[in-house]
Amino acid sequence: MQEIGKVIGGKVREAREERKLTQKDLGDILGYSAMGISHFENGVREMKISDIQKLSDFFGKPLSYFLSPGLVMFRADGKHEAGVSESLNAFDKFLIQRRKKQ
Repeated sequence: MQEIGKVIGGKVREAREERKLTQKDLGDILGYSAMGISHFENGVREMKISDIQKLSDFFGKPLSYFLSPGLVMFRADGKHEAGVSESLNAFDKFLIQRRKKQ
């Protein structure tokens, strides 16, 4: 899971730098400390799906951008989960529809 955290963190850094924001800037906007943003970006701190949703909304990027559907994810029993990419895409579509209804 640490590898996934680092990949997600790299995406957070990439999105932040595209907007030319510092870690403090992003932390102020989203309610985290600069250290919290640093921990997310370096994979030290695990992100909750609500954290990723906040980032997705702020940067205007789909969840799949941050969740890196190309990674292989594993279940507790050690068997890999097929269809992760399709699941993430379906979840993105669900969220988009939910936002339109609001």
